[in-house]
Amino acid sequence: MFQVQLAQSPMFGQYSNIVSYLTIASESIVVLMLLFKRFRLTGLYASLGLMTAFTAYIYVIINYSDSIPCSCGGVLENMDWNTHLIFNLVCVAASIIGIYGASTFNKNKLPVFIAGVMALPALFIFSMFYPHIDDSKGLFKRNLISPLTQEQKTILLPAHSYYFAGHHGDSIFLGHHKTPLLLSTIVPDFKSVKVDTIRLNNYKYDFISVTINVLYPYFSVSDGKVPVVFEGKLPSLTAYDTGIDRLYFSRLYMLAPHQYVFKTMLVKTKESELGILNTSSKEYLINPDVLQTKSNSVFDTDGNIVIDHEQKHIFYLPLYRSQIISTDFKLENIQRKNTLDSLSHIELETKTLENGQTKLLKSPPEINRAQTVANGKFYNVSRMRGKNESYRDFRKNDIIDVYGASSMRYLHSFYLKNDEKVKIRSILSTKHYLYVLAGNKITRYKYK
Repeated sequence: MFQVQLAQSPMFGQYSNIVSYLTIASESIVVLMLLFKRFRLTGLYASLGLMTAFTAYIYVIINYSDSIPCSCGGVLENMDWNTHLIFNLVCVAASIIGIYGASTFNKNKLPVFIAGVMALPALFIFSMFYPHIDDSKGLFKRNLISPLTQEQKTILLPAHSYYFAGHHGDSIFLGHHKTPLLLSTIVPDFKSVKVDTIRLNNYKYDFISVTINVLYPYFSVSDGKVPVVFEGKLPSLTAYDTGIDRLYFSRLYMLAPHQYVFKTMLVKTKESELGILNTSSKEYLINPDVLQTKSNSVFDTDGNIVIDHEQKHIFYLPLYRSQIISTDFKLENIQRKNTLDSLSHIELETKTLENGQTKLLKSPPEINRAQTVANGKFYNVSRMRGKNESYRDFRKNDIIDVYGASSMRYLHSFYLKNDEKVKIRSILSTKHYLYVLAGNKITRYKYK
C-alpha cells in the first residue's frame, strides 16, 4: 500500500519501490541510534533531517502539486495533509529541543548548524519537485473573460459531504452522504437552509450508499449497491419502493418521472456501461457503445453524468480523458468531442493489492472534475493549465471552461478565486446564478 501511495506522487512515482525501502530502512537506523547514548546526538540530527525532508515534501504537495496523492499508511493514514504538516512540524521542533539538550557544542553556534542540517533536505525536496511544476501545462490557449459580477454570497454548511440533489429555479436541493434521508433546501434569497426528513414506505433494506435525486416536483431515493429505488412527489416527503431489486448501479439520475439513466459494471466484461431504466415497466436497457474503454484499466471510464433536461441530452465526462460524450435520452445518436486541452488519452497504470483492491499507480490529473449545463451552455471545471496561464494564477483560482451545449464547441473560460485551495466538489448553474460546492461551503455567483 505504501508503495502504491508513493507511486501516485509526482516526485517519487517511478522510484516508489526503492524509496519505500530506503524510507523504512533510514527510519529504523535512526531509531537504533536514538536508543544508544553514544549515537543519540547523531540520531537526533538524522531525525531532524528526515523530518525536515518529510515536512518539505508535504508542503510542496499541498501548495504546488496539481494532484494530491493518498496520505501515508499506518497510524498517520487518518490524517489529512494539513494535519500531517502540523504533526511533522511538532516532530521537527521535538528534534531541535532534543539536540539542544544532548549537545555539548557551542550553544551560540548551534542554530547555524541546525539550520544547515534542515536546509539540505529541504533544498533536495524542492529540487526534486521543480521539474514537475509544469506537468499539467498544455499547449492550448484559453480565451479568458469575466462573465460574473462582483456579487457573491456564501452559506456555511454544518458539515462536509453535501451534494447537489437538484433545483427548482433558484431553490437548491442538497443531500448529504452521512445523513442520507435529510433533504436540505436553500431558498432563493440564499439566506437560510430548510431541512426535511424523507420517509420511506419500508426500511427492510440494509442501505449502503443512498442518494437523493430531485426533478421537481418528483424525487427519488436510490441505493445501487443494495439495489433499490424509491420514488416520491413533493411537497409530500414519503417515497415508495418501486420494486427494482435486481439492477446494481453506481450512478443514477432522473431524466423524467419514472425514467433514469444509470451507470453499472457488467459482471462478464468487468466494464462500465450506461443504461436507461423505467421504474413503471420495471425494464432497463444497457448500451455498450456509449462508454468505450481505451485500456484495460477499470478507471478508464471513471467520470460524471450531466443531464440537460431542456434539450433532452445526456453528457458523460471521463475524469482522465479530454472528451465529452453526448447522447439522447434513449442512448442513441452518440457524439464524441474533445475538450479544450485536446489530450486524447492518458495511460492509467494500476496495481492489485493482496486484499483484492485495485489502485492507481500514478495519480493522473482530473481533466474534467465537475460539470453543469444551463441556458444552452456547458460548464466544466478543468485541472489542465493552458499555455498562457501562470502557475500562480492556476494555484489561486479554479478554471471553468464553457462550451456550447449543442455544438460542444469551446466558447471561453473564466476564473473562480480559490485562495483556500479547497477542491470544488460540484457546480450547478441556473438562469442567473452559478452555485459552487467546495468543502463545507456553498457559494453563489451572479452572471452579468
